[in-house]
Amino acid sequence: MSLWQDPLAWLGHEDLWLLYVLMLLLSFLKYAAPPVPGDILMIAAVFLVGLKGGSGWISASAITVGGTVGAFVAYEWGRRYGTRLLRRGRTARLMDRVEGLLGRWGYWPLLANRFILYVRCVLFPAAGMLHMKPAPVMLAAAGGNALFGLFLVLLGHTAGKEWGRFASMYHVYQAWLGLFVFALLGLMAGYLAYGAWRAKRAERREDERG
Repeated sequence: MSLWQDPLAWLGHEDLWLLYVLMLLLSFLKYAAPPVPGDILMIAAVFLVGLKGGSGWISASAITVGGTVGAFVAYEWGRRYGTRLLRRGRTARLMDRVEGLLGRWGYWPLLANRFILYVRCVLFPAAGMLHMKPAPVMLAAAGGNALFGLFLVLLGHTAGKEWGRFASMYHVYQAWLGLFVFALLGLMAGYLAYGAWRAKRAERREDERG
Protein backbone atom coordinates (compact mmCIF):
# COMPACT_ATOMS: atom_id res chain seq x y z
CA MET A 1 0.00 0.00 0.00
CA SER A 2 1.57 3.30 -1.13
CA LEU A 3 0.99 6.85 0.11
CA TRP A 4 -0.47 7.93 -3.23
CA GLN A 5 -2.91 5.01 -3.57
CA ASP A 6 -4.55 5.35 -0.15
CA PRO A 7 -2.98 7.96 2.18
CA LEU A 8 -5.12 7.15 5.21
CA ALA A 9 -4.53 3.39 5.00
CA TRP A 10 -0.80 4.03 4.52
CA LEU A 11 -0.71 6.18 7.64
CA GLY A 12 -2.27 3.43 9.69
CA HIS A 13 0.64 1.08 9.01
CA GLU A 14 3.46 3.50 9.78
CA ASP A 15 5.49 3.90 12.97
CA LEU A 16 4.86 6.70 15.44
CA TRP A 17 8.03 8.63 14.61
CA LEU A 18 6.98 8.89 10.97
CA LEU A 19 3.57 10.21 12.02
CA TYR A 20 5.26 12.90 14.13
CA VAL A 21 7.50 13.89 11.21
CA LEU A 22 4.50 13.98 8.89
CA MET A 23 2.60 16.31 11.23
CA LEU A 24 5.62 18.63 11.41
CA LEU A 25 5.99 18.63 7.61
CA LEU A 26 2.29 19.22 6.93
CA SER A 27 2.15 22.04 9.46
CA PHE A 28 5.17 23.65 7.78
CA LEU A 29 3.72 23.30 4.27
CA LYS A 30 0.43 24.88 5.37
CA TYR A 31 2.33 28.20 5.45
CA ALA A 32 5.20 27.64 3.02
CA ALA A 33 2.96 26.09 0.31
CA PRO A 34 -0.69 26.90 1.22
CA PRO A 35 -2.30 25.00 -1.71
CA VAL A 36 -1.10 21.70 -0.19
CA PRO A 37 -4.27 20.00 1.21
CA GLY A 38 -2.77 18.69 4.43
CA ASP A 39 -5.47 19.20 7.07
CA ILE A 40 -7.19 15.84 6.55
CA LEU A 41 -3.89 13.96 6.67
CA MET A 42 -2.83 15.88 9.79
CA ILE A 43 -6.07 15.08 11.60
CA ALA A 44 -5.73 11.43 10.57
CA ALA A 45 -2.14 11.35 11.84
CA VAL A 46 -3.13 12.83 15.22
CA PHE A 47 -5.95 10.30 15.49
CA LEU A 48 -3.63 7.39 14.68
CA VAL A 49 -1.06 8.55 17.23
CA GLY A 50 -3.78 8.38 19.87
CA LEU A 51 -4.97 5.00 18.56
CA LYS A 52 -1.41 3.62 18.81
CA GLY A 53 -0.87 5.03 22.29
CA GLY A 54 1.57 7.75 21.23
CA SER A 55 2.31 11.06 22.89
CA GLY A 56 -0.12 13.94 22.50
CA TRP A 57 2.58 16.37 23.67
CA ILE A 58 4.94 15.31 20.90
CA SER A 59 2.11 15.66 18.38
CA ALA A 60 1.30 19.18 19.58
CA SER A 61 5.01 20.10 19.62
CA ALA A 62 5.51 18.85 16.06
CA ILE A 63 2.54 20.89 14.84
CA THR A 64 3.77 23.97 16.73
CA VAL A 65 7.38 23.78 15.49
CA GLY A 66 6.45 23.02 11.88
CA GLY A 67 3.85 25.77 11.75
CA THR A 68 6.12 28.36 13.37
CA VAL A 69 8.98 27.67 10.96
CA GLY A 70 6.56 27.72 8.02
CA ALA A 71 5.12 31.04 9.19
CA PHE A 72 8.64 32.50 9.38
CA VAL A 73 9.33 31.37 5.80
CA ALA A 74 6.05 32.96 4.65
CA TYR A 75 6.88 36.17 6.54
CA GLU A 76 10.34 36.41 4.95
CA TRP A 77 8.94 35.64 1.50
CA GLY A 78 6.35 38.42 1.90
CA ARG A 79 8.98 40.88 3.13
CA ARG A 80 11.23 40.26 0.14
CA TYR A 81 8.89 39.45 -2.75
CA GLY A 82 5.31 40.09 -1.59
CA THR A 83 4.92 43.66 -2.82
CA ARG A 84 6.10 42.70 -6.29
CA LEU A 85 4.22 39.40 -6.64
CA LEU A 86 1.03 39.85 -4.60
CA ARG A 87 0.19 43.43 -5.56
CA ARG A 88 -1.31 42.51 -8.90
CA GLY A 89 -4.36 40.77 -10.33
CA ARG A 90 -6.95 39.21 -8.08
CA THR A 91 -4.70 39.06 -5.04
CA ALA A 92 -4.31 42.86 -4.82
CA ARG A 93 -7.80 43.35 -3.36
CA LEU A 94 -7.29 40.45 -0.95
CA MET A 95 -4.01 41.95 0.24
CA ASP A 96 -5.75 45.29 0.85
CA ARG A 97 -8.24 43.53 3.12
CA VAL A 98 -5.54 41.63 4.99
CA GLU A 99 -3.38 44.72 5.47
CA GLY A 100 -6.43 46.58 6.76
CA LEU A 101 -7.06 43.72 9.21
CA LEU A 102 -3.47 43.82 10.46
CA GLY A 103 -3.48 47.61 10.58
CA ARG A 104 -6.55 47.60 12.79
CA TRP A 105 -5.85 44.65 15.08
CA GLY A 106 -2.07 44.43 15.02
CA TYR A 107 -0.60 41.03 15.90
CA TRP A 108 -3.83 39.46 17.16
CA PRO A 109 -4.94 38.07 13.75
CA LEU A 110 -1.54 36.36 13.51
CA LEU A 111 -2.15 34.68 16.85
CA ALA A 112 -5.56 33.44 15.69
CA ASN A 113 -4.39 32.66 12.15
CA ARG A 114 -5.20 28.92 12.13
CA PHE A 115 -8.81 29.69 13.03
CA ILE A 116 -9.34 32.44 10.43
CA LEU A 117 -10.69 31.16 7.11
CA TYR A 118 -9.97 32.44 3.61
CA VAL A 119 -7.24 34.99 4.43
CA ARG A 120 -5.03 32.94 6.77
CA CYS A 121 -2.76 31.79 3.92
CA VAL A 122 -1.63 35.39 3.25
CA LEU A 123 -1.53 36.78 6.80
CA PHE A 124 2.19 36.19 7.32
CA PRO A 125 3.24 37.29 3.83
CA ALA A 126 1.21 40.47 4.47
CA ALA A 127 2.98 40.93 7.83
CA GLY A 128 6.27 40.75 5.94
CA MET A 129 5.06 43.25 3.36
CA LEU A 130 4.14 45.64 6.17
CA HIS A 131 7.56 45.09 7.80
CA MET A 132 5.99 44.19 11.11
CA LYS A 133 8.52 43.39 13.83
CA PRO A 134 9.77 39.79 13.39
CA ALA A 135 9.94 38.84 17.08
CA PRO A 136 6.24 39.56 17.88
CA VAL A 137 5.26 37.97 14.56
CA MET A 138 7.07 34.73 15.46
CA LEU A 139 5.67 34.76 19.00
CA ALA A 140 2.17 35.10 17.55
CA ALA A 141 2.90 32.29 15.08
CA ALA A 142 4.17 30.02 17.86
CA GLY A 143 1.23 30.81 20.11
CA GLY A 144 -1.33 30.31 17.36
CA ASN A 145 0.15 27.00 16.25
CA ALA A 146 0.43 25.81 19.85
CA LEU A 147 -3.29 26.54 20.34
CA PHE A 148 -4.13 24.76 17.09
CA GLY A 149 -1.93 21.78 17.98
CA LEU A 150 -3.54 21.42 21.40
CA PHE A 151 -6.97 21.74 19.80
CA LEU A 152 -6.22 18.93 17.34
CA VAL A 153 -4.73 16.74 20.06
CA LEU A 154 -7.73 17.22 22.34
CA LEU A 155 -10.02 16.12 19.53
CA GLY A 156 -8.09 13.63 17.41
CA HIS A 157 -5.70 12.14 19.96
CA THR A 158 -8.42 11.66 22.57
CA ALA A 159 -10.71 10.12 19.96
CA GLY A 160 -7.95 7.69 18.98
CA LYS A 161 -7.26 6.66 22.59
CA GLU A 162 -10.94 6.21 23.35
CA TRP A 163 -11.88 4.62 20.03
CA GLY A 164 -13.08 1.36 21.58
CA ARG A 165 -15.32 3.21 24.01
CA PHE A 166 -16.60 5.47 21.24
CA ALA A 167 -17.42 2.44 19.11
CA SER A 168 -19.53 0.86 21.86
CA MET A 169 -21.16 4.23 22.58
CA TYR A 170 -21.97 4.51 18.88
CA HIS A 171 -23.90 1.23 18.97
CA VAL A 172 -25.92 2.51 21.95
CA TYR A 173 -26.43 5.79 20.07
CA GLN A 174 -27.69 3.87 17.04
CA ALA A 175 -30.20 1.97 19.18
CA TRP A 176 -31.55 5.13 20.81
CA LEU A 177 -31.60 6.90 17.46
CA GLY A 178 -33.64 4.07 15.99
CA LEU A 179 -36.15 4.30 18.84
CA PHE A 180 -36.33 8.08 18.45
CA VAL A 181 -36.93 7.87 14.69
CA PHE A 182 -39.56 5.16 15.21
CA ALA A 183 -41.34 7.30 17.83
CA LEU A 184 -41.12 10.37 15.60
CA LEU A 185 -42.62 8.50 12.65
CA GLY A 186 -45.39 7.22 14.91
CA LEU A 187 -46.20 10.74 16.08
CA MET A 188 -46.21 12.01 12.49
CA ALA A 189 -48.54 9.22 11.40
CA GLY A 190 -50.84 9.93 14.35
CA TYR A 191 -50.86 13.64 13.56
CA LEU A 192 -51.74 13.00 9.92
CA ALA A 193 -54.49 10.57 10.89
CA TYR A 194 -55.90 13.07 13.39
CA GLY A 195 -55.84 15.82 10.74
CA ALA A 196 -57.64 13.60 8.25
CA TRP A 197 -60.26 12.69 10.88
CA ARG A 198 -60.86 16.36 11.73
CA ALA A 199 -61.19 17.26 8.05
CA LYS A 200 -63.78 14.51 7.50
CA ARG A 201 -65.71 15.58 10.59
CA ALA A 202 -65.77 19.19 9.37
CA GLU A 203 -67.03 18.07 5.96
CA ARG A 204 -69.73 15.99 7.60
CA ARG A 205 -70.90 18.95 9.68
CA GLU A 206 -71.08 21.15 6.62
CA ASP A 207 -73.14 18.52 4.83
CA GLU A 208 -75.52 18.32 7.75
CA ARG A 209 -75.93 22.11 7.80
CA GLY A 210 -76.52 22.19 4.04
